[in-house]
Amino acid sequence: MDMMFRIITGALLMAAFAAHGAPTPPFSCSYWDKKTDNVETLDDCAVLKDGKLVFLPALFAKTQDVDGMSWVGLYDYTREAGLPDADYYVRGPESYLSVIHFDNGPDWFVEGLVRSRQNGKVGYWDDAFNNHIAAKYDYAWQFQEGKALVCTGCKPQGEGEHIGLGGGEWFYIDKNGQRVSEIKSGPF
Repeated sequence: MDMMFRIITGALLMAAFAAHGAPTPPFSCSYWDKKTDNVETLDDCAVLKDGKLVFLPALFAKTQDVDGMSWVGLYDYTREAGLPDADYYVRGPESYLSVIHFDNGPDWFVEGLVRSRQNGKVGYWDDAFNNHIAAKYDYAWQFQEGKALVCTGCKPQGEGEHIGLGGGEWFYIDKNGQRVSEIKSGPF
């Protein structure tokens, strides 16, 4: 699954370059600096190699490491490529997981899982970057007390900073991805 994730990520990045005239690598990034304890910017953060991201050594010398991971935001690249903001948890130059940009930063691990959007769908990964629940939902919330609210067929509604979701089928899943309860209509 990890190899498939990397192939898909690389293909998406290559398509973005071709379609949107994305910036030329190396890419700049935001990161949490271990000396200043603030979000800083690093100009030479990542490059593309054989269609996939490779994070450069300068990043690892500067970034705060929590539980063997660093947080990196590649906002300039994604915005210029016409893509939504992308946050990553990074363990090494070629070991990373793209996670949902949530509440002005990366989604966080809740009950051992974090959300990631792959091919337009949301699924859940563990802190070793292993896929735990396949990316098959149009949107999914973080787990709470062993279950998470998900939707299929829901669509963004509204404009501006806060966009809601409407329509589709809404239900809760457990940490095995099994449907555990229905709801009559979407909450948003």
